[in-house]
Amino acid sequence: MIKVLLLITGGAIGTVFRYGVSTWVQRSMLHSFPFGILSVNVIGSFLIGFCWSIAETCNLSAGARVFLFTGLFGGFTTFSSFALDTMSLMKTGEYKLALLNLIASNVLGLLAVFLGLLLGKNFMSLIK
Repeated sequence: MIKVLLLITGGAIGTVFRYGVSTWVQRSMLHSFPFGILSVNVIGSFLIGFCWSIAETCNLSAGARVFLFTGLFGGFTTFSSFALDTMSLMKTGEYKLALLNLIASNVLGLLAVFLGLLLGKNFMSLIK
């Protein structure tokens, strides 16, 4: 139960940070390109890598790992978890799996968004 509370707390904090950072960056850039989300993805990826190296060195507890990596960084950006998984595959020499994860996550993610948008649009036209 404690891990769930750590997860919830970390996720809430990460979500608030994601909103704040992405909104601030997007407003600062004055451009339609999603610089806000891009910045969150890059910052989150850097931070998860940095914190993971510290966690491995310091033998961080399971609860602290849940709070940080699943909660805080998961709430801040799931892209950071994807990037860490891909780097872990590369670190262990699983280059083909890393490339597969890179391609599959991006292609399937974009396809899922497209299909979700299409389904949602059709669903809304049915209920109107």
